[in-house]
Amino acid sequence: MSAHDDVTLFLRARGLADESVAAGAEGLVLRWEQAARDAEHERYPFGVEDWLDELDGRQMLAEMIASIPGALSGALTARLAEADSRVDASTELAGECLWGAKMAKRMKWSPREHWWYWRRPRAVADDFEGGA
Repeated sequence: MSAHDDVTLFLRARGLADESVAAGAEGLVLRWEQAARDAEHERYPFGVEDWLDELDGRQMLAEMIASIPGALSGALTARLAEADSRVDASTELAGECLWGAKMAKRMKWSPREHWWYWRRPRAVADDFEGGA
């Protein structure tokens, strides 16, 4: 089985819509690149739920990379690294995991390995402070 087939199975197993499954690893990277662009705006144009969705997409990428050798081509790996750098540069450190400390403990997320869950846009939509 090829890495592409493994990625397809991985995404299907996680319940993604057919369109997202068809977009594959590149679709997930594209989504993270868009999240980076959105975070770079003077004001993040969406609310907390949207940001958490983007972070979960980045987590899915991390899980896919860890479980499927060759899931990302060299070019996609470079694009992901660039998007990570952009998100890091355009966000600020949050006091705790944005999903909350209980969720971080249950999922075994750490600020070092899962840094995206500890980052938030600097200026956000009004409902961002509402939390998850």
